[in-house]
Amino acid sequence: MPKKHVSGADLSWRIAEEFSDPQSRNSRISLAVVPDDEHGWRVIVANRVRRFLTSSDKRRLADIQRRLRMVYALRA
Repeated sequence: MPKKHVSGADLSWRIAEEFSDPQSRNSRISLAVVPDDEHGWRVIVANRVRRFLTSSDKRRLADIQRRLRMVYALRA
């Protein structure tokens, strides 16, 4: 199945929406989607936010990233 091409801003928004959880203290995070030679794209989280991510938050973000990589390609 061909991947859908989206901009980095749209992909960042989609990831942030999926990551946000009203019960979590990290309800909103600052992130960016950047091109990556190995996987096509990857998520970068702001340093001030990364310090407060729990291990479950990191796993959840990795799962979202892994799942969305199967569907979306970064538009050049």
